[in-house]
Amino acid sequence: MLTTPPGEHAAGARRRPEFRKGRPTLTRERIARAALEVLGETGPAELTMRAVGTRLDVSPRALYNYVADRRDLLGEIIAVCQSDRPQPRLDTGRWQESLRTYCRDLRAWYRAHPGMLALARVEDLTPFASADLLRPDDILVGFFLDLGFSPQNAYRAWSITVLQVSGFAEIWDAWHDRPPPGSAPAAWTGVPPNPAAGELPHLRRVAAESTLEPPDILFESVLTMLIAGVEAMR
Repeated sequence: MLTTPPGEHAAGARRRPEFRKGRPTLTRERIARAALEVLGETGPAELTMRAVGTRLDVSPRALYNYVADRRDLLGEIIAVCQSDRPQPRLDTGRWQESLRTYCRDLRAWYRAHPGMLALARVEDLTPFASADLLRPDDILVGFFLDLGFSPQNAYRAWSITVLQVSGFAEIWDAWHDRPPPGSAPAAWTGVPPNPAAGELPHLRRVAAESTLEPPDILFESVLTMLIAGVEAMR
């Protein structure tokens, strides 16, 4: 449970000004959101107190008035992400559309917090797990159970849903949202330039005969296949 940091006021007390000397006043949340910006732009390896201080135009020492250390900062980052996470509003009476809607919301959440999946791969974040953090997953599993799935199949459906959405956001959306310098994702056909004659015949055919789709359109196709799979499991 997060405690009130030094200098913060309890609920009902006078709130500190949002700006001081023309700059935003530091808070744990503002520091965490600056850290998320650093994480999304540079990756977990560059997520340091110095980098966050630079982003906020303060010295790293100033951050320690609000967060004890980098590990404490990670806990606040997760708390901020959890507060932003959409709560599933799933309805078994209209399960296909409600599942689509939640997947769209979940994709938007992943896109709004780039780098979090990469951070989870390199840092042990399990100590920060909590009931609040895992409640959306619990609701999604309950939704599949209410659809008549066995616990084993509910686990599979939940896992596959999260993998499809997070994987799309981590790979396809990330490439389009933050393309590497010199790349043009919108024009990529899947075929390298000037392949030798006879090479990659199937990719060349679909590149020539299909229409390039923006990520939003492709994601709807992902959801159509996901829902077809859920229906088959039922």
